[in-house]
Amino acid sequence: MCWVIGTPDCRRCNMFILYRVIMPRVVDHAQRRREIVYALWAVIHERGIDGVTFQAVAAAGGVSIGRIQHYFDSKEHLIRTGAEYMVAEAEKRYERAESDPRAALVALLAQPVPTDEAGRLGVSVWYAYLAKSASDPWIRAFLEESTRGTREEARRLLEELGMPPEKAAEVATRLVALSNGVTQAVLVGVTEPPDGIALITDEIARTTT
Repeated sequence: MCWVIGTPDCRRCNMFILYRVIMPRVVDHAQRRREIVYALWAVIHERGIDGVTFQAVAAAGGVSIGRIQHYFDSKEHLIRTGAEYMVAEAEKRYERAESDPRAALVALLAQPVPTDEAGRLGVSVWYAYLAKSASDPWIRAFLEESTRGTREEARRLLEELGMPPEKAAEVATRLVALSNGVTQAVLVGVTEPPDGIALITDEIARTTT
């Protein structure tokens, strides 16, 4: 009788032991990093960037400080990775699914407007980074590059709609500023999400027709 699995077939027992003892556990490192970043965002949402510590992130994520230090060698590394993840996820959500450039422009500029609690948390974290950019050169440069990328995509879509390049650059700057203003107004409760998105949609229609 096999003492491990209760059968007389010891070959199965040996295979079981081989799997449990010799075969390594498969660890999804990307998923672990992502979970730590999500915990970071929760801390930033509650305490701001200056309130970030490894201890706070570990508590929010239910992980050990050692695990965080395994993936991030400093608090600054973790905070910067959090900013990079925000932009990467926003780009993934956009990914220009719309073939019509006008619809794609609406999707691009309405995307930041928070329509649920998850969206409000994301925007509040983004604004925490924005506030910190006043004293952190890396964050300031990163947000500048991200904003420039949004403006360039808006300009490109406007040119697809037949707008001359010089005018498209000017209008893109204005529309991105409108998107930022609407997002802030919705975040603080001055404007309801559907009204804010309608304002962006109407302004795009007015500008491109």
